[in-house]
Amino acid sequence: MSSRETLLKVDRVKKYFPIRGGLFGRVKAHVKAVDDVSFELYKGETLGLVGESGCGKSTIGKTMVRLLSASEGTVEFEGRNIFQLNDKDMRHLRRDMQFIFQDPFSSLNPRLSVGESIERVLKIHGMGNRKEREEKVQQLLELVGLSPYHIRRYPHEFSGGQRQRIGIARALALHPKLIVLDEPVSALDVSIQSQVVNLLEELQQRFGLTYLFVSHGLNVVRHISNRVGVMYLGKLVELADTDELFERPKHPYTKALISANPIANPRLRNQEKIVLHGDVPSPITPPSGCRFHTRCPFVQPKCKETEPALTVDADGHRVACHFPLN
Repeated sequence: MSSRETLLKVDRVKKYFPIRGGLFGRVKAHVKAVDDVSFELYKGETLGLVGESGCGKSTIGKTMVRLLSASEGTVEFEGRNIFQLNDKDMRHLRRDMQFIFQDPFSSLNPRLSVGESIERVLKIHGMGNRKEREEKVQQLLELVGLSPYHIRRYPHEFSGGQRQRIGIARALALHPKLIVLDEPVSALDVSIQSQVVNLLEELQQRFGLTYLFVSHGLNVVRHISNRVGVMYLGKLVELADTDELFERPKHPYTKALISANPIANPRLRNQEKIVLHGDVPSPITPPSGCRFHTRCPFVQPKCKETEPALTVDADGHRVACHFPLN
């Protein structure tokens, strides 16, 4: 479990994407992908981030490692605001912050062998000579359950699960402290998903890694995460320890997500269900007040007028709701 020592702090981050149109390509509106999100990531923990497609969870993950720049707000890694670092300092910081993409095939260059893809990371950061780098690549492949002779093969020669293992090996090459995993198992078969998740847990214990695990698969998130955050339409609406959130959700949206999750045990299938009606509003023109009020079964007049703050109770359970459940 986490020592509760803060590794990374996201403070009121916003990420708006401009929509341009007209003859001169002027900005007509903005897609508010992430809108005023704050949370901390503790050393050695796994923070799961869940929500429907388009809620902004992948965008916040990319912003955390500066693959995207924030429109507003700060991201502090070990006390340093990464948006104030120059290119040289940011390149050095890249060793500590790595990203694993959802599609293991598109994230690998098909013209490069597996060995060349991983070795390029080491070469960019000036680590070792060619022989030392090749030995390091072989060690990394063995570490993720592949054979050293795979070093000469190309991405199309591997299965989806093997390609994701290659992506993990590449992320580990620089001995990072933080890895952001963007839907790392959603494109894999269920049987392969468990193997990759177990591998990630083993690597975390061995190297003291910290994960941000972005996913829409609640079962996977519950298994791997110490804490879970729930996002809706660019907002963080709930954040709590994993067991606390799944057993006592306070936000109606979280409750709806959990109730919609398939349950293997027939004895538990009669639990209360919350059925959401309507579609997710547009992130270009989000609703006033609470953004969930257009679909919430417990909506009150206050919800339509005033945006709820993300409050925290004595147990550290955070929720943005005027009338929390439980």
